[in-house]
Amino acid sequence: MAILTETEYHYEIGLTYDGAVVPESRKLQDHMDLRYLSWYLRAGSVEVKTEAGTLRVEPGEWVFMDPLTTRSHIFSKDAELISIRFGLNWRGLSFIPPRLAPRVYRSADDAELLRSAEALCAFEAGTDLDCQSLLSTQCLRSRCFSDWLYHWHLTREAMGGVTPISMDHRVLEIMSRIGQNPGLGLIDYEELRRAVGLSKAQVNRIFKTATGLTPRQWSDVHIMKAAVEWIKAEQLSVKEIAAKLHFHDASHFIKWFRKRAGCTPNTWRSRSGRI
Repeated sequence: MAILTETEYHYEIGLTYDGAVVPESRKLQDHMDLRYLSWYLRAGSVEVKTEAGTLRVEPGEWVFMDPLTTRSHIFSKDAELISIRFGLNWRGLSFIPPRLAPRVYRSADDAELLRSAEALCAFEAGTDLDCQSLLSTQCLRSRCFSDWLYHWHLTREAMGGVTPISMDHRVLEIMSRIGQNPGLGLIDYEELRRAVGLSKAQVNRIFKTATGLTPRQWSDVHIMKAAVEWIKAEQLSVKEIAAKLHFHDASHFIKWFRKRAGCTPNTWRSRSGRI
């Protein structure tokens, strides 16, 4: 059984929440997240729509959603849940391949998955930096998150979402070359072909087999990641971000972003803190 270690990834805890779904988060249309999202429904129900289909989640069930999944959801008014949103960065990638379609985990017997989620949420909600040193807080957070990640990963394996640890060196070379300078239309297939000794069709095939994405889609991930970081920082205008990412103009960038995220850059910023 393959288990990830912290030397192979970097993590970021985006949001942890345990409680009733607030009114402004009950309904969301066409939103794409760059982080992993896991919900455990304690009460009520939620309907989640993605390109893969529609899922209905009932109390006692988990739903796992991978980064880059565009979703719409509607919670019932009495919904209560645990929500954990976290990022994993592996070799510059915003997710650990392969990506999976959203899945509902219906086993009520996995007490450790729920226990580790509750412990992480309780720690994040109760952390008092005035009472603990920054180092001890970071160590405790890392321990809580690693415990959660371990059981999350085991559940994905049980659901058929096995994460490969090793990867073809040619795929890693393609990743490195594409990720060096994210920007629209900057993939040089001739350069990639020479670097790994394969045809364009073979480059696409081995890369998609390993990651679940074509090189062009993977480039889009890096463009989106860079765009989101600059949008969140609020230091650059949309026009400046468009120029840095090699778009023709701001309207071209906004159209590209809306197609993938389901909203404009400014709307995405306002949504990013929701459940």
